[in-house]
Amino acid sequence: MSNKLLIEQATQRQKIFRQPSIQGLAKFSRLGLQILPLLIVLFVWELASGSWSDHFKFLEAAVLGKPSGIASELIQLVASGDILIHVWVTFQEALGGLAVAIVAGVSLGIILSYSRQSALLTLPYIQILNSIPRIALAPFFIVWFGIGLTSKVILAALTAFFPIFFTTYQGLSSIEQELVDAFQVMGASRLQILRMVILPAVMTWVIAGIRTSLGMALVGAIVAEYVGSTKGLGFLLMAAQGVLNVDRAWAVLVVLAVIGVFLDWSIRRLEAHILRWRTTAREL
Repeated sequence: MSNKLLIEQATQRQKIFRQPSIQGLAKFSRLGLQILPLLIVLFVWELASGSWSDHFKFLEAAVLGKPSGIASELIQLVASGDILIHVWVTFQEALGGLAVAIVAGVSLGIILSYSRQSALLTLPYIQILNSIPRIALAPFFIVWFGIGLTSKVILAALTAFFPIFFTTYQGLSSIEQELVDAFQVMGASRLQILRMVILPAVMTWVIAGIRTSLGMALVGAIVAEYVGSTKGLGFLLMAAQGVLNVDRAWAVLVVLAVIGVFLDWSIRRLEAHILRWRTTAREL
């Protein structure tokens, strides 16, 4: 069989695979395989909780909860509309903190990467601050700034700041000076160097830092709500645990997981759009 014929057959197979129906079927199959382990765990959990027969019961639903109870609590929270109020409060705190962390982290990363003396003076203190567990500062922020929005945003920002700063600083430090010099020799202006060399190189690092910090900002907001608040998912979680309502506590955790997945998906879509020139960004 000639090479030309083999190439034509391979091209034809690629065309068939790229058809929308084939791609949709492959995506559906992959999604099914990803969900299958979760369904198995939920089935075993429900069975072990004695929902259908006491013969298989070896878990105490009052202590560990059960999937049907969690689903029932979720439905009640959604039907009453209470969950939307708490989700909105936590959403504001986490995204507000993340926005502050992005501005502060990227700005400080740029300043220190272009000022070696400032970096020598500042980096040791940043390393010391980074070694302090930020969660332990929550009680201080509650005392200093009250139980309102400010204390939660500050803790979320402090929790999310360091990954964004370090990735920005590392990204700018990794840019090869020879490449910048080459553009300068070709007569490129500072704006052109910024647009064509620095920003494409550093955006990958910045977005990676944002993806890492996203969950941290959410954790910071939840912990601050847990320490002192009257609204938010952290408050709802604490209230459920206070009355030993395990199913409701699990339901709140499920909502938090959904929010985390949604925010991560949003950042990945944004990354794919901003870095659409990069092949790997499309494949994520």
